[in-house]
Order: sequence, then C-alpha cells, then structure tokens
Amino acid sequence: MSKDGKGTSAMPLVTHREFKLLLKPEKFPSRRAVLEFNELLHRAAEKLGVRYEPVESLDSQLRIVQFYDTKNQDLRKNKLIFRIRQIRQGGWPDESWELTFKCRAPSYEKAAEFDTDTTMTKLQKKKFKEELIRGTAPGTMESIFSNNVIVEYPEIPLEAPLSRLANALPHLKTIGVDLNETMAIVAGAKVFELQSDLGTLSFGHGVTARATLAVWARPVPDRFEPLVAEFGFSTHVLGKDEKEEKGQRAADDFFKSLQGPLHDYLYAGTTKTALIYGDEGA
Repeated sequence: MSKDGKGTSAMPLVTHREFKLLLKPEKFPSRRAVLEFNELLHRAAEKLGVRYEPVESLDSQLRIVQFYDTKNQDLRKNKLIFRIRQIRQGGWPDESWELTFKCRAPSYEKAAEFDTDTTMTKLQKKKFKEELIRGTAPGTMESIFSNNVIVEYPEIPLEAPLSRLANALPHLKTIGVDLNETMAIVAGAKVFELQSDLGTLSFGHGVTARATLAVWARPVPDRFEPLVAEFGFSTHVLGKDEKEEKGQRAADDFFKSLQGPLHDYLYAGTTKTALIYGDEGA
C-alpha cells in the first residue's frame, strides 16, 4: 500500500505523521524554561487559529538513549538505525529496554521496502511514520519516512556482532553488510532524554496531536548540560475521508507557520540522531 492508500498491499501504509523542530539547547536550562516555551506555543496557536490545550501540570519522563552501529557505520550507510532506550520512572529503571529498529529515508519506497518483521512476532510493535522536518527556507517543510519495529527486551550487550541483530531481524541478512562486524554504542554516547507532554493541538475534522518537548543532555553528575531540544507533535493517520485530509493539511500549515514565532528557538540540523552521528543526515 502506498503512502496515499494506493498501490500494492505489500507496501506498508503510513500510520503516523510526526512533525519535528530541533531547538537550541541553551534555551532550556531549567524546568521554568519549558513552561515559558509552552506559554509561547499557546499564544502562537491562538494567533494561528489552532486550538491548544496545555497540560494542567507539567511533568517529565527520564529515558536513557543509546544508538548502536559498527565502526564503519554499516547500518547508517544503509539508512538503518538501531536505538535502545530505557525509561526511568521516579529515578528507577524499567525491567526491560525498548529496542527500536528503523529504516529511515527521504524516499517512501526506500523505507517501505525494508521488511521489519522480527523473529519475536508476538512482542513486536510496528509504526510507519512520515516525519515532517523544516525545509531549507523559512516556513517550509520536508518529508522523510521511517519504517519502525519496536520490541521490549530484558537486557542489552555493551557490544555484539551484527549477526545477533540479524538473527532477530532476518531481512538484515539480505542487504550485503558484513554480519561479523561488531556493533557498539555510536560515539560512546549515552544520552539522558527528558521528555514532557505539553498539551493537545486540535486541527479540526477529528485530527488532534499530542505536543511534546524532549531535551537531550549529557549524563554529567555535577551539572545539567543540554545537547539539543526537540519540539514535536504527531497525528494519527486513519485514512477515512476528505475531512481528515483537511485536518492533516491544517497540521501542515500550522507546522510551517509556527516556524515564525519560534524563529529564535530554531536549531540548525534535521534530527537528534544526526547529532549523535555527527553529520547532517536524517
């Protein structure tokens, strides 16, 4: 199925549209800065004719984030990403890790052709996302596509051969990478992610989105050192009718128009993953 609902049934259908804006890390030195950002978002939404309901009480969730790849970045070169994340509830770690494998590419077809089926069929959850990022000119946007599979797993290795990942994700064996290569944490980077739910955006015609702010920081014991921040909101794609299409177009228009009021916050770059890899790719 193609992204517009046409084509062969073998192709996955976009399930979510995720809008993302990278923000300057120095803008978020404290919790108060997040509250001020949410007030700015509320004012901007009102001016742009979008209903916004901020959360009554701002709370944050801490997650530990790591990316794995080979020394030669074999996954990255094939538009593949392997991310491991653990939630810390009240400071306590979850009993399992969230393992996410994705094929992310500018082309819908490139992302869709990777078979994300795992050998842990009963545990896997899938999402196919159209990710909207800002374009090269102010008030514009571009699409990248992300074909995701998510599995909860009780433990993670510090290092592991690529063959171990391929045993769980059989399609990886078909793309010509050396499965004997060892995976390790990309750039040795273990990141603290503080994510806050900000509120709910309503675009009409039944299309709503949860607005969030994520701040990535270095795990430095004696100070808070943010690396980058990301504002985002995600709409669920039901593909029901033309009314929903109008709501999705309203979300597009809001994302492009919002870049004006947030101009002083915007950070150069595309995604948080690119920051860890030290490049400008998606």
